[in-house]
Amino acid sequence: MPTIDRSREADAFLDARQYTAPEVVSACEGWTAHEVTAHLAAAAAEITCHLEPYLAGEPVPRTRSFEEREPPYRAMGDAELLRRLDVEEAKMRGTIEHVLAREPEAVISWTGRQMAVAKFLPHLRNEFAIHRWDVVGDDDTSAELLAQPDLTEHAVSVLGQILVRRGREHDPAPDEDFHVRLRAENASDVRLVVEAGQAGLQLTDDPADEPYVVLDAAARTLVIWGRRPAQRDRVRSHVDQPTLSRLQALLSGY
Repeated sequence: MPTIDRSREADAFLDARQYTAPEVVSACEGWTAHEVTAHLAAAAAEITCHLEPYLAGEPVPRTRSFEEREPPYRAMGDAELLRRLDVEEAKMRGTIEHVLAREPEAVISWTGRQMAVAKFLPHLRNEFAIHRWDVVGDDDTSAELLAQPDLTEHAVSVLGQILVRRGREHDPAPDEDFHVRLRAENASDVRLVVEAGQAGLQLTDDPADEPYVVLDAAARTLVIWGRRPAQRDRVRSHVDQPTLSRLQALLSGY
């Protein structure tokens, strides 16, 4: 058994699936709760498939796309899939533990970029927290999990460019620079920046005067992952209409 404990986020997702029917339509476009679960199981297995060759001193394979790795999991019955997620998540933690015990600063190729192995743990915590919200929506558990500052820090520092890549395809003013802050109480600001044709998210404690929107911390996590909180007053704009429209386009999904 791995000594790295299962995360609260993974526990919360698995618990939520016990009372969420597989056919419930999620907030992920085109996915039910079953397909969201398949996505997570396949992701955990894919991480293990990268780390096992690394441990053996063999080449790390390319990262397969969702379309390549998820169909076998989607085809499972829901009870079998939930058992498989439990197994794959535990196996992933054990493999990460073995890598880090030998090489704490290990870095591997993942989705065409370099990924520190230790970062897979907060990455999957983000995935479980976000996808739990996708299947059950707003509740106290989602509010607590999504408000954690270390999840925001990971999303911005590791995925800051990736989280706006899809949105750039819908950018109404792709050649214009853009600076807007997503502000949450008692937390660093998240800046959405477009400069010289490059877009990404940044964390800052610099109190510079820039256009901003105000959100609670959990809502901000949802928004940077391309979601929209159901309760409208959780996001309050202090920018003009064209700026808000462009902000929403850029944060339109991962």
